[in-house]
Amino acid sequence: MVHNKYFVPLYSNMNFKSIILLGFMFLIFGSIHSQSQKQLIQYADENFELGDFYGASIYYQKAMKMDSANIHLLYKYATSLRYYNNYTDAEYYYSKIVDKDNGGRIYQDAIFWLAMMQKNNADYKEASKSFKRAKSLYSKNKKEYIYLKSVREIASCNWANRSKNEMNADCSVTNLGDKINTTQAEFSAFQQGEKLYFSSLRASKISESLEILTPHDYKTAIYEATYNETWETKNKIDSNINSILSHNANGCFNTNGTVFYFTRCDSLNACKLYASKFTSGKWSAPSLLPDKINDPSATKTTQPNIAKIGGKEFLIFVSDRNGGQGNLDIWFAEILDGGTFGKPQNAGSKINSPDPDITPFYHQKENLLYFSSSWHNGFGGFDVFKSKGPLENLSEPENLLPPINTQWNDFYFTIDSSSSEGFLTSNRLGVFYEKGPTCCNDIWSVNIAKEELITSETIETLDDINKYLPVTLYFHNDRPGPRSLDTTVNDNYLTTYEKYKALQQTYRDEYSKGLEEEQKEEAIYDIDDYFKNYVDKGVDDLELFAKLLLIELEKGEKIEVTIKGFASPLAKSDYNVNLTKRRISTFVNYLRAYGNGEFNDYIDKTAKNGGFLTFLKIPFGEYTANPNVSDDYYDQKNSIYNRKAALERKIEIQSITYAEKDENYAGLTVSDGTFDFGKIKQGEKVKHTFVIENTGNIPLEIVDVDRGCECNQVNFSKEPIPPGEKGFVEITFDASGLSGKQVKSITVIGNSFPKTKRLVITSEVFD
Repeated sequence: MVHNKYFVPLYSNMNFKSIILLGFMFLIFGSIHSQSQKQLIQYADENFELGDFYGASIYYQKAMKMDSANIHLLYKYATSLRYYNNYTDAEYYYSKIVDKDNGGRIYQDAIFWLAMMQKNNADYKEASKSFKRAKSLYSKNKKEYIYLKSVREIASCNWANRSKNEMNADCSVTNLGDKINTTQAEFSAFQQGEKLYFSSLRASKISESLEILTPHDYKTAIYEATYNETWETKNKIDSNINSILSHNANGCFNTNGTVFYFTRCDSLNACKLYASKFTSGKWSAPSLLPDKINDPSATKTTQPNIAKIGGKEFLIFVSDRNGGQGNLDIWFAEILDGGTFGKPQNAGSKINSPDPDITPFYHQKENLLYFSSSWHNGFGGFDVFKSKGPLENLSEPENLLPPINTQWNDFYFTIDSSSSEGFLTSNRLGVFYEKGPTCCNDIWSVNIAKEELITSETIETLDDINKYLPVTLYFHNDRPGPRSLDTTVNDNYLTTYEKYKALQQTYRDEYSKGLEEEQKEEAIYDIDDYFKNYVDKGVDDLELFAKLLLIELEKGEKIEVTIKGFASPLAKSDYNVNLTKRRISTFVNYLRAYGNGEFNDYIDKTAKNGGFLTFLKIPFGEYTANPNVSDDYYDQKNSIYNRKAALERKIEIQSITYAEKDENYAGLTVSDGTFDFGKIKQGEKVKHTFVIENTGNIPLEIVDVDRGCECNQVNFSKEPIPPGEKGFVEITFDASGLSGKQVKSITVIGNSFPKTKRLVITSEVFD
């Protein structure tokens, strides 16, 4: 476990030395006029120790006017600026320190803090360069926090630079307004029924010079708000909870709304969890949760959240207790009968890190844990992440992207379980402030657009479905049915997908093998991006497409789906043709296994409404494999685990067509629409005959055949083909002047359903 002794100064929101408060003390003592530099520095140091970093910065700035060359004063001033989130000025003064102290002999960590400020200012390229310098300075002790953090941040900056233009397009974030937020500090909002609860650090009286005039009541408290066209603060909740002798924050209810859990801090360093029962409209005196939760080894036990998972109720919380991954970790414990608790468990190293991992919120309906961290790939400060699954087996965290995340601090994300509305705490631009545009935390409203409910009324035309295409499904090398010439398998695509996903770590390891740290992080990112934005997306698209397709079939439509198969160049074309046929068969098997077998009658043409489903299968689709993809079996890093190679191994559901709503039609059907000539010599002519069957109830006329290229010559049945009878299309392929893998097609045009049929031939031509 890495002990991060730099935790307190990492982010200025932590300047209360307690993660729950996230507020700011502005206690400016005395006059800044007519003082010696020594006295000004003394006043600044005193304010700094009290946590009033804004006040300290004013004194340091005044002292600097008397001597701006003092590097120790520069460092103190830059640090006070950083602590109250004045990232722009802090970057400027850290850069002056780095220039003066070249090599870091006096302030070795100045380059590290410069990098942190550059990242907070979204200058990711410069931040990466500075983190590399910090990494070099601390390379003698690779277990040192700054070394490890620098390595992590180099990768994070590269990720942020690539991802900064990505957006969660269906999401908006807006300030909750001045009836909730002040120029001080608001945070930790959640909705319970028709009320909004949140925490705030507010002074009842502040002077023009921002001095707290009533320090006795300057405590964090929990407030409630009601909604009347906008959220409006009503009052502090019961004084049993908001004791004037302590800071109280971060509330949440149990699942039936009868118990209220919250954090109480009796000093700026000691925080524990309490619970108060709410019965008959009254709050009971709070009780301290047992040592099993408030571990005596912890100085901070905070940020409770309650979730019901698998019929069991859990308390999720944050603690710096022994046994964690780093400073503040996310933990969980089952709530047992009588309000007792099971043994707390750490959420694990996927979630927790050497940095603080905080503000957990579990969305029960979606089985998602939302939390904030400054360690995982982010845009700056704390970002919000989500991780799917049960608490004991959560997935790798996923950044929620803008506009939820920014280069500033974003945390306390909650979302109502019955809607798409939630809340967020952030010091992004747009907060109410007196000290600086990113000095303080406000509560923000998050609105996530609901997915449109797709019904038979919303799908009216063929274009309504085709706009969701193509659906692209990806496969591991030589899967399914490895080392086989079979053309079908029993697996459906979801089975294949689960096996493929299980290999993600193998892909990460193999593709990044032998690379230096930065290149290794890049390679791992490429693999993770591939699985997330291609493999996983394919499954989501497939599920939506199946839903849309079934809606049309239930109308009695006669539908044909065109599927193309592709493969990486590792195997030769004759093998790849059968491989892509096996891959296509997993899609058909998926439809057969869908739901309660709703597609089977349509595939078997036994549906009572007359609808049916056919497939135009084009294995080894019409393309040339990426020439940059290795086909060397012994170079598996590039021929199998390379992202470019992985992108070649796919099938595409490209389009659907359906007949007019006419009871009388000619059916243009081909039992096998592809043929592979295998290896042929350049200049050789080869011939194949496709059998055409009329599966309709009126004569089928082949009107024309588009031969695709001059290398194809065609002959076909000129007389009408009676219902139930068969005709032919004969193709002669001329390999003159051709070399390598060849995929050619012809298009049969008829008075039929479908009106056209594409027939495909493949070959490999040798000189």
